[in-house]
Amino acid sequence: MSKKVEKLLAKMTLEQKVGQMFVFGFSGTYPHPDIIEMIEKYNVAGFRVVPWSNIFLRRLKPGHPGIPRVTRDPQGKERVYCLASELAPFVSPEQYAKVINKLRKRSIETGAGIPVYICSDNEGGLSFDFTSFDFSGFPAPMGLAASGDPSICYKVGRQIGIENKMLGIDCIQSPTVDVKTNPNNFEIGARSYSPKADDVAKYAYQSMRGLIAGGSIPVAKHFPGRGNSTQDTHFDCPTVTEPLDRMNDIHLAPYRYLIDKGLPMIMLAHSIYPALDPSNEISTVSKPIVTGVLREQLGFKGVIITDSFTMGGLVKKYDVPEGVLRCIEAGVDLVLLKDENALRGEAYNAVLSAVKAGRIKEERVNESVTRTLEMKERFGLLDGKKGMVDPAKIHAILKSPQRAKLEKEASAKGVVVLRSEKEVMPIKKGKKVLVVEEVSWLQRRLNNSIAHSGALYERLVDNGVEAIFIKFDPENVEKALEVMKARASEVDIIIYSCTYTRGHVTKGLGFSDVAALGKPVVVVTDSPFPYAVSPEMKNVVGTFAQCNATMYAAADIISGKAKPVAKLAFDINREY
Repeated sequence: MSKKVEKLLAKMTLEQKVGQMFVFGFSGTYPHPDIIEMIEKYNVAGFRVVPWSNIFLRRLKPGHPGIPRVTRDPQGKERVYCLASELAPFVSPEQYAKVINKLRKRSIETGAGIPVYICSDNEGGLSFDFTSFDFSGFPAPMGLAASGDPSICYKVGRQIGIENKMLGIDCIQSPTVDVKTNPNNFEIGARSYSPKADDVAKYAYQSMRGLIAGGSIPVAKHFPGRGNSTQDTHFDCPTVTEPLDRMNDIHLAPYRYLIDKGLPMIMLAHSIYPALDPSNEISTVSKPIVTGVLREQLGFKGVIITDSFTMGGLVKKYDVPEGVLRCIEAGVDLVLLKDENALRGEAYNAVLSAVKAGRIKEERVNESVTRTLEMKERFGLLDGKKGMVDPAKIHAILKSPQRAKLEKEASAKGVVVLRSEKEVMPIKKGKKVLVVEEVSWLQRRLNNSIAHSGALYERLVDNGVEAIFIKFDPENVEKALEVMKARASEVDIIIYSCTYTRGHVTKGLGFSDVAALGKPVVVVTDSPFPYAVSPEMKNVVGTFAQCNATMYAAADIISGKAKPVAKLAFDINREY
């Protein structure tokens, strides 16, 4: 323990220490009074930000036993949104940096004067939370690994770190080091680098190095491994039945490697691992897993954080306050509680009461707070400006020619031709095509220079392809199909762009509808796995993202302007 951390810990009250064991949610682009109150009242360690959404409240499937455990009536200064859309007002990067500065400044002025740290998701592909003009959109990790070039992961990680750090976002909850041994694991999907442990370790290490070089705190997830599962922890609690030797040799291997390389933080999975804990306790609250495996067996000395605490698997079994106490007893340092409701106070007060009553020793709290303070010190949050950023510097960073060049390079190296027929791809001169694009969730949310529907079609036209264009959303499938049937006779080839978003394939319009039109079909998809790509698809291009840059790269390959260079180093359809 450094003298600075020792001095800080010594002057903190118990109430302040307990607050430093929580990361709360902050949605939107305005520092609402109830968010400021989390700093002033609870001395929270940090915030998990979701700038594009108005508010985070856990929504479970109807009938889920956890619904009463996560649902609370609004209280005090909490916001209420009775809206169909959850999208928050758009702000510029400069404006958002000022919002984060305001939160940070208040934390420095309050209590023990410890600045909050700000964390966010940015895995590539579908996963990035701050989305503004000129921000980078990169392929998901599996697309980056398909390049065969680990340095791409470093460069992309560094750029993600730089872009987020300039906003005041200190921590990126990435890399995802789940070894996807089950091809039908739709929750992890292309968020995994590979089904091979050595490749996951190799590419994830470069992503980790890049994030650190860009000024960000990397977080490896989801310990001890979510690669062999077909259930989604947002709603269920999967049991991963891998035997002990495979857990050690495959799923724990990337963690072992990254820990040896200085990994600062690990996020837990809400899953059951009988091989690691025969009691079948959920890993988040399992002392044999958190302390026994992660701390003692693997020797991890960094910060351990939960995944979003109110996911369906955990709250199916425990009330939130009791679950929080059990995870701390298991060895967790930080509780990630994104719900912006009364659960925050309930969880905080439960820990405070438990310490006062002797259920949790203050020494145990000190251990976790020390680790969190050491992490903040390592990444510069306790020195100098204490994380405050200069919004005036943002424009030059985003307008850097190197940023746009890297986005193009990563996309070009990350688009894979999974299947092709020579007479179809690349499209020969004189062939006329019908481009049918689904408006994806991401494209609808952003609709800007990072991602918008129509990018594939626009690039094909720019490349000299004669094309007719149809785009549709789930609400207008029948109309789109009607137009497709009417225009199919005018073309030689159909290019069909569809998406797969963690369990949700294009609704209503499937490949069979397109194939029934009697023309050769080129499928452009962000997911290469069996649940999205059927054997009937003869021409398939995998983009691993829905960003404009990846759509441009796909269009270049389909039109023959560029040759594909990416390859998957494994069989996409088999188990490993």
